[in-house]
Amino acid sequence: MSPVKTASLTRYMDSTNQKFFNLYTDWFRQMKYRLRELDLTHPQFQILATVHGLSLQNTEITQIMVAKAADVDAMTASAIITKLSREDLLDRYPGKKNPRSKALSLTQAGEEKLQQALDIVNQFDQDLWSQFDAALPESIDQAQAVVKTHHY
Repeated sequence: MSPVKTASLTRYMDSTNQKFFNLYTDWFRQMKYRLRELDLTHPQFQILATVHGLSLQNTEITQIMVAKAADVDAMTASAIITKLSREDLLDRYPGKKNPRSKALSLTQAGEEKLQQALDIVNQFDQDLWSQFDAALPESIDQAQAVVKTHHY
């Protein structure tokens, strides 16, 4: 006889956790499909947008700054940045403040690709979320604030 209790499994399958996972999976699949036409992944888009966003406030952007701001672990950010650099979407060069660190900026091609991606993502955002109650973004912000207080 299985040690798994049917009631536990049923409770999990009907849980907010499972519903959120299903929502996220469907959202991510649709986002991935839209960005595919630009040959970009969503994490690559996140990195490009974060580099540009940070450049509006800072004279020098480092990989560590990007990883923190994009909420991506440093190793993943580094791999994405390396790929974007190889594709001539990002420039990587020794930092002025610390030559051992890598500073980043978008290339002209990177700025153009980011703008194309922003057009796609903003349209998707409008098309999808406008179907829901206007209070949804605030509810998501509240949920995120609570989730960030839980430590693992």
